[in-house]
Amino acid sequence: MKILTNQIKTNMSTLYDKLKPEYKKSLNEQEELYPTLVKGIKCALQENYLWSHLSIGQVRELISFTSMSLGSMSSYDWSYGEKLLICED
Repeated sequence: MKILTNQIKTNMSTLYDKLKPEYKKSLNEQEELYPTLVKGIKCALQENYLWSHLSIGQVRELISFTSMSLGSMSSYDWSYGEKLLICED
């Protein structure tokens, strides 16, 4: 298993950096009403570089602050988060 070093991490975008702007906006708009939940989601996104490192609960909470429903997420979406993240080339 390859371990991410601090040098490699500084060159990588966090999941928060990759989050589509409309979902960042949605989180920010809900932060006043749900400060603990939103802070937890933001921390998880800022501390992780790979979608697969998020827990199912963290993804579910993130989705709950978007206009998407949990049922609209395919298994591919759950696995890779492409509906929520800006795709890199």
